Amino acid sequence: MTAPPPPAHWHCYRWTGDRRTYDDESARRPPHLVVQDIPPQEWKQIAAASPAFMASDVPPLEVPHWLLRPARMIKATFEAPDKASAWYRDQISDLSPSFLADHDKDTTRQAEQLAAADDRLSWGGDVVSGWYLRGTGFASVQVVACSSNRIRPTIPCPLH
Repeated sequence: MTAPPPPAHWHCYRWTGDRRTYDDESARRPPHLVVQDIPPQEWKQIAAASPAFMASDVPPLEVPHWLLRPARMIKATFEAPDKASAWYRDQISDLSPSFLADHDKDTTRQAEQLAAADDRLSWGGDVVSGWYLRGTGFASVQVVACSSNRIRPTIPCPLH
């Protein structure tokens, strides 16, 4: 079995908000459960059928579903995995002082998390992380392979 081709690029997403908003799954899922790959046009129709899903900036339940959302939600795009990894590293550095749990602030744990992210990006995978923040906050940082995504290769790129 041959490995799929590497993605053309990665889109980066960051969301910070209230935990209750994150826990409300209604705006985090498209209107239809899709268990197999479908043609790109069908993905567009499914996304268009749910204005709440399309308007929400809360991370979707399935990581590749970010690619169904409008391009304006993309925080950054990188063609090289090391550049995407650097963006991810910067997000952790920025958010770390607000992490609720001490173990999330631990620099050794963060180094392991960053090494795992480097590895996943090197073979074309996605990187997904979330942290509880002080107060009632939650932060999600996601780097999503595009063109094509290994999990949902038929979802079209939001930039095309």
